[in-house]
Amino acid sequence: MGSAWQGLFGTDYGLFSLIGILFMLGMGVFFIWFFTRKIQQSTDEHARELRAGGGKPPSPNGHA
Repeated sequence: MGSAWQGLFGTDYGLFSLIGILFMLGMGVFFIWFFTRKIQQSTDEHARELRAGGGKPPSPNGHA
């Protein structure tokens, strides 16, 4: 197991792999945060539209 750590931290390709892994994990955290924020904004906006429209949901066929 020590050889694996030595390869990860002690070689160029190991360090680039570590940077890539950390970058991908950071991207995952960012996308989860970003999408949950956008979903919440959309939900809040939809709730405001329903309150402004008298709480009447849209008809299923799309016509008024």
